[in-house]
Amino acid sequence: MSHPRRVLQSLLLLFAITLLAFPSPARAWEGSEVPPLDEFIEAITNGEANELRGIYASDVFAFSVVSQPDGNPAFVSTQPDILTRFDAASHYDTTGLLAHNYLAGESFSLLEEGQLIYLIYGDGKIETYIVREFMRFQALDSNSLTSDFVDLESGERISSTRLFFQVFNRPGGLTLQTCINADGNLSWGRLFIIAEPLNDDAPISMPHRLKFY
Repeated sequence: MSHPRRVLQSLLLLFAITLLAFPSPARAWEGSEVPPLDEFIEAITNGEANELRGIYASDVFAFSVVSQPDGNPAFVSTQPDILTRFDAASHYDTTGLLAHNYLAGESFSLLEEGQLIYLIYGDGKIETYIVREFMRFQALDSNSLTSDFVDLESGERISSTRLFFQVFNRPGGLTLQTCINADGNLSWGRLFIIAEPLNDDAPISMPHRLKFY
């Protein structure tokens, strides 16, 4: 397991990337453009059982997933329809997925509590999660790598270190992260969507034309 300081550095570098990135036109599969899940699976699978290849939310979005290159913990894809797997979160048995808020991350706000999210692996395996919580924070100094944050629901002030562990130390869980654009500032705040694995006995509404693998 990585030393907490090293993990925090990864998080802070991620915050810095958002400040430096230059917006480009966004393209995303949303709403009626989202393909059926079986078609999406066929398009992204490559036979690699341990490789996370895509994320799917019925009638909301369908995105490919890439890993961060070795030695580049601040990498976030600049492709409009790709999410980036956050390597530091995996040290805590959490799947963390990152996206810029002017690209794929723009679609995160279309999700709703109780919605199902599907992670697809290279061999066609599907893991199902259910959205449980939206967490929003304002960065008190969006130009600082060590800024504290304010929880927009409770008003509580929280350090960047504590924030990291609060959202990414969720063994078995899924956390989506993007930035909040406000007052003309692309990195004004942070949005985290927290999802948990769906229990086998929980009710489920399957996407249309779903095939079982």
